Formats: sequence, C-alpha cells, structure tokens
Amino acid sequence: MDTSSHLEEFFVRIPSRVPATTAVLAGLLLTSACAAAEEVAGPAATPPASEAPSAPVSPPSAPATSSAPASPPSSSPAAKPTTTRPAGGGDVFSGTRQVNLLPKNSEATLGVVQDGKIGLSEKFGDADLFVLTAVKPGGDRYWIRTAKLRKGGEPSCLSAKLGSGGKPAAVRITACDAAASDQLFRFRKTGESNGKPTYTIRTGKDTYIIQDPTGEIAGTGTGVAAVSIGEGTPDIDTPFIIADRGKATMPTLG
Repeated sequence: MDTSSHLEEFFVRIPSRVPATTAVLAGLLLTSACAAAEEVAGPAATPPASEAPSAPVSPPSAPATSSAPASPPSSSPAAKPTTTRPAGGGDVFSGTRQVNLLPKNSEATLGVVQDGKIGLSEKFGDADLFVLTAVKPGGDRYWIRTAKLRKGGEPSCLSAKLGSGGKPAAVRITACDAAASDQLFRFRKTGESNGKPTYTIRTGKDTYIIQDPTGEIAGTGTGVAAVSIGEGTPDIDTPFIIADRGKATMPTLG
C-alpha cells in the first residue's frame, strides 16, 4: 500500500469531534506527502531505444537495366586499291618527278653523254635527269624519258637494244614509241642501299641496263651497256637507286 492510502486510512479513524483546524492541518500534510511520493518515484521510464519497434526495411531494388538496343559493330574500312608500281618506289614512278638513276656503289649517275648515248656521268646536270612514265595507266612498263633535253620540243626515251647476234650494245636515246619493246622497261626491287630501295632495269626480253665502267663487258666507251641476262649468265645485273630530284615539267603525252 502507498503513502496516500495510509494517510486516508488515518483520517478516517479520526473522531468526528476533532476540531476543524486539526482537520485542515491533516489535509495539508496529505497533499505534501503525495507530492513527495511522486518526486521519489520519478517520471515513467522510457523504454531503451533497442526495445523500440524498428521500421520495416525495404528490400533492395533491382539494378536498373537499359532498354536501349546494343549498338551494331562498326564496319572495317574498305581496303585500298592496290597499285602495280614497283615496291618502295613511291612518287618516282608517278611520271611527275625527275630522277637520277644511280648505279649501286658508284659515284656517278646515268646521263646522256655523247652522240645520244647513255653513259656514266658525274656532272649531275640537266642531261642526267629522267622521268619514269607508265606507258599505260596502272601498267608495269615504263618509259625512261629525258626530263630536260628536248628534240623538236619533245622528250626522248631510252632504248636498250642488243647488237647483232644478241651482243651487248650501247644504250641510246630515241623518239618515244609505245610499240617499241626496247623502250619499255620493268623495275624489280632487289634490296636496299643505305636504307633506299634498289632496282634492276630491264625490258620485257630480259635485256638489262648495266654499268660497265671498265668496258670489259661491252666496250661501249660510255660505262653503260645493254646486255642479255638469262639462265646460266653470270650475275652482272646492276641495281640502281632512284633518287628523287623534284617535280618534273613534261609535255603532255600524245
């Protein structure tokens, strides 16, 4: 039983004849006792946070997926058309560049030296410049035309024609003729010299242009000869370096 119940029981037992003053005093005592009891008891305890009901946890949302369709694979670039120009030659076979034809391991170049003959020249002048021009666009046969020398306003072409009985002969310049096989040359890459490609020069009948500085092969007196090289022939072909000497100015082909 709490304190307030004891006091109420006390006052009930007080005789009715107790003076009114005494009754008032008893009421005050009862009020004070109740207040003290409340202070001792303290406020109602708050349940610990751990006992409080937790809010429901929402399930994790599924990862967002893109509804956009996958991009199609990019197509590879189209292959570039091939060319029949000799390997590694670049623009020197375009018909727009003037060049020197340098025999490998020589300090000279091919040039027009005397009486229309081709020989070894150390002048490196206008008579030693040539332009390589495809006879047919995309073809593999070329004229070797003079870049600066003109006859009647037209360039001349090199001709590698053998002598009687297939003997070696001098290389000459003559009027250009697309039907003349001795003027139509093929260039075959054979290697490199100081990082630059080298080529042999021959006609369709296996007649090669070679250097012959001592004259022991052909005795042309110019240091250059046209010779036939086939099976069983000693390895006397000459690799040439084609040195670009800038843009050529040539008349339009007829």
